[in-house]
Amino acid sequence: MTPGQRRAIDELLEQYGIGGAQKLDFATLFPVNQPVTLEIGFGMGDSLLDMAIAFPARNFVGVEVHAPGVGHLLSRIEKADISNLKVIHGDVTGIIDRCPEGVFSQIQIFFPDPWHKKKHHKRRLINPGFLRRLLPLMREGGLLHVATDWEPYAESIVESFSGFPALSRCEAPWRPKTKYEGRGLRLGHRVSDLCYRKTMKALAMST
Repeated sequence: MTPGQRRAIDELLEQYGIGGAQKLDFATLFPVNQPVTLEIGFGMGDSLLDMAIAFPARNFVGVEVHAPGVGHLLSRIEKADISNLKVIHGDVTGIIDRCPEGVFSQIQIFFPDPWHKKKHHKRRLINPGFLRRLLPLMREGGLLHVATDWEPYAESIVESFSGFPALSRCEAPWRPKTKYEGRGLRLGHRVSDLCYRKTMKALAMST
């Protein structure tokens, strides 16, 4: 971490972050109670900040395990002086159990690590087991938006979603371009935006 990123974590995480181990009540964590978007793995957080600025009528929660990205985003939130974005420093698998059901109007995962080698595919974040945990957290009509520039991973993601009749493929909403995305495009990669809407009240999921 840079000195500035470390300072941000030490001095700003309490103000702009969400800590503790208790159940999360997003209605009281923000000054205004409005629809909540969760971003899993925001990297350096620049695109997430852009979204929070562009949509002041939505609240945003970003989860990231790597400290440099957390520190970078905290610094930018302070400079932007916005109140609709909160940061969680940690692994999302430990956060999910703290979230109430039906709380998120949108969950977004942009350019997760594709773990290119076949022997590492089991480390990929998006799989049926993970989706089974996310689905109850989504509101009826909520969106689950995933973007990747690795075509074999996109195919795997589509296959994973196919086992969940509660999710219906739909057009992806606008999002800012990410730094990682720009690098992939320069390498000639094709970006896939995969978006699904929760359309069934009964969680008819495959086992």
